[in-house]
Amino acid sequence: MRIKNWLIAALCLVSPSLYAHTGGHIDHSLMSGLLHPLTGIDHLLVLMAVGLIAAKQGGKALFAFPAVFLALMAVGALLNVYAVQIPFVETFIALSLVAFGLLASVGSKRMSKLALGVSFFAIFHGYAHATEIPADSSALMYFSALMLMSLALCLVGSVVGLSTGKRTNYLLSLLCLSSGWYYLVAG
Repeated sequence: MRIKNWLIAALCLVSPSLYAHTGGHIDHSLMSGLLHPLTGIDHLLVLMAVGLIAAKQGGKALFAFPAVFLALMAVGALLNVYAVQIPFVETFIALSLVAFGLLASVGSKRMSKLALGVSFFAIFHGYAHATEIPADSSALMYFSALMLMSLALCLVGSVVGLSTGKRTNYLLSLLCLSSGWYYLVAG
């Protein structure tokens, strides 16, 4: 299938109703935390792109890049818990899709410092996810489950990066990039 057809299919699948940060979860249990990263294309694609970029970098970056991203997600959640106001969270999340889509499409191993630099976008992802945890639920259980699934998605991205060819890697990066542009324009 041609790249143009993949992009059209990706844009049809990516709609604002699929956006993860709707606050619409009913059950805020462990299972809800595990499923949340799978309910929004933004979080799913960014985490897989983090794993893909880590796989392309290889070496220590294979573990360091996802670890830094997840740690910064936790920082973002803590900023939310302590009522620090961050403007334009959804815009920065959309920009993160663009940034990680671009990084995933670059094959250079010298991009590790840039990759670590753009991981600051994880703060916005963590902040948005913490916004959705209601006061009457176990925030620690929910967020721990969310982080566990986030780590699993990073690992999936790493496996994709290590076990597939350039065509699949470019497809994932194009999905991430086109989704980010779509959210920037539609948002």
